Amino acid sequence: MSQDSPRILIVADDLTGGNACGALFAEAGLSTMTITGTSGGEVSVSAALDDYDAVVVNANSRHLKPAEAAALTDALIREAGSVDLVVCRIDTTLRGNVGPTAEAALRARQDLASTSGSGRVLGLCIPAFPASGRVTVGGQQLLNGKLLEDTELRNDVRSPMLTSVVADILRANTELKCHTVELSTVLDGAEAIRAEVLTALATGAEVIVADALTNEHIDLIARTLADLNQEENLEWVSIDPGPGSLALAQALLPKREPGIILGVSGSATEITRTQLAKLDEDPTITVLRAALDEDYLPDVRATVEHVRTAASSAWSTSANETASVRAVIVATVVDATDLLELTDEQSELIPRRLAQIAAELMASTALTGLYTTGGDVTAAVLGELGALGMEIQAEIVPLAVAGRIVGGVATGLPIVTKGGLIGDAGTGLLCLGHLMQSSESGRA
Repeated sequence: MSQDSPRILIVADDLTGGNACGALFAEAGLSTMTITGTSGGEVSVSAALDDYDAVVVNANSRHLKPAEAAALTDALIREAGSVDLVVCRIDTTLRGNVGPTAEAALRARQDLASTSGSGRVLGLCIPAFPASGRVTVGGQQLLNGKLLEDTELRNDVRSPMLTSVVADILRANTELKCHTVELSTVLDGAEAIRAEVLTALATGAEVIVADALTNEHIDLIARTLADLNQEENLEWVSIDPGPGSLALAQALLPKREPGIILGVSGSATEITRTQLAKLDEDPTITVLRAALDEDYLPDVRATVEHVRTAASSAWSTSANETASVRAVIVATVVDATDLLELTDEQSELIPRRLAQIAAELMASTALTGLYTTGGDVTAAVLGELGALGMEIQAEIVPLAVAGRIVGGVATGLPIVTKGGLIGDAGTGLLCLGHLMQSSESGRA
């Protein structure tokens, strides 16, 4: 899966289920968007994947004719092009075109893999959703402890459920070859799961169905098969309501360096200097004055290197994490001795140089948030990053606003912007604290 930004395509059978699946990915810290329809071409799936980690496309295929549902799924996957993981999002109670859409997703990815020379493409179906009372035992889906055909779903007008056997549901209107890994094997652990899956693949299985009672079971299965990916050059298409897909995505994601928050301050006001001094008292925050070139302008290359050096302690493997750097603030003026008499041209160039520093760091350093002080600097940074603007989410103090960047190379990144004359000595700490909480929760 891509190192910097994964490309996860989720083709959903209906809008509310797709949104619920997307919410799981968003809550896990992956930038996620939903495309609500497939008819107008208003939003390019491939372009959306350039801007977001996970894109949910509502195919609204649950009640289409099987062939139509399959054709739509196939078209969406081919339109998306290169992706790291395809998710065929199905109903938690397995209603609708589960088999035809799963088969279409598999065949489309198999065709693309054969063209690119990639490995074998297989389906992984972990249909359990323990938080909503759906579990899988003996290859059968249970709803609050009952087989699907023993609930009111038996009389569903559009998709009556006459069986709970997941493999049979997948095989309906398809030629899929399925193998079920039952709960006893899951309880025996990773080696048992791995051995059974390898045996199943050797006999021609195309879709692995797995029992699960808990999220821990789901995570174990996903981690085991993600490890198998590397050994056997496999690609998995995930077929489930959401938890299995998220677990597989997380297992496939490469280990990332812990990120830092980047602060950019171009304000020379006394209140900003006071706030910077307060920030510098915190051992997890480093305040750096931007290196200057011979024209007394921020030196982009030298400052970027200084920030990388300061941030390197955030990536320490030391057991004592309490003193590691979580934020680095680049400022043109840290104290009164830094004040310079500037020409109009220098004053105009400083925000642009600071924006270039931010863009360089965005491209080469793991960042979890952005803090900007000064209106000119904020505008220059957003412009340099190609942002369309900000999604406003909260006001921390009057004229200090939190949200997320919309568009450009940093889309979805939490950001706090503050005017240079705003707040008191502790306002900077409030802004950084908000960003730190955002990076921990995955939400601004």
